[in-house]
Amino acid sequence: MLPAFAFTLALAAVDDRPADALALWRDVNAVRAAAGLAPLALEPQLCDVARAHARDMATRNYFDHESPEGVGPFDRLARAGWHYGYAGENIALDADEGRVESDLYASPGHRANMLGPHYRRVGIAAVRTPAGEIFVEDFSD
Repeated sequence: MLPAFAFTLALAAVDDRPADALALWRDVNAVRAAAGLAPLALEPQLCDVARAHARDMATRNYFDHESPEGVGPFDRLARAGWHYGYAGENIALDADEGRVESDLYASPGHRANMLGPHYRRVGIAAVRTPAGEIFVEDFSD
């Protein structure tokens, strides 16, 4: 996973990768099962929020939980009309889904979101860019 300060994209077409998003969802649920936690339901509305953020990062050449205007994950959820008690977000950039899953699990903060016992739903998006794939996971209760 590349640190935010090393992220640079050439502006180009963004390619949605729904199969990679589904693979990451299965991987997250496998990690949760191994920890004795219930699986997360894949929530279409959260997937839309995640996809919009991933595409925005790719097309506007930034990599952050907050947009250049300061719009963060909780703002995006509220704008989408999503109500939650708990929510969290993981973002990652890597060559492919297999590598990003292991990178996320190796990071204590990302792993805490993946294994959050209060989460019941997740939205996941993946988009391919010239720099690799951007993944966004939006977690909610």
